Amino acid sequence: MYDLTNISRQVGAAIRVRRKQLGMTQQDVAEIAGLQRQTVSRVEAGNEAVTFSSVAHIAAVVGLDLGVTPRYDDGRT
Repeated sequence: MYDLTNISRQVGAAIRVRRKQLGMTQQDVAEIAGLQRQTVSRVEAGNEAVTFSSVAHIAAVVGLDLGVTPRYDDGRT
């Protein structure tokens, strides 16, 4: 089983770092992604109560490739 809390925090931190590298505010990202600023804030904080779709939209805005590879628990893809 995956540690979703840790994954959420790592993804959120990567998004925050990239957003700041681009000189963007959370509001900038939210407007481009078509989301609320609070959603961007929750994603950056590693809050697990956001949809994957929201995370994917935000990551795309900042040019972050999430590199998700679905696989079974036994390691098969």
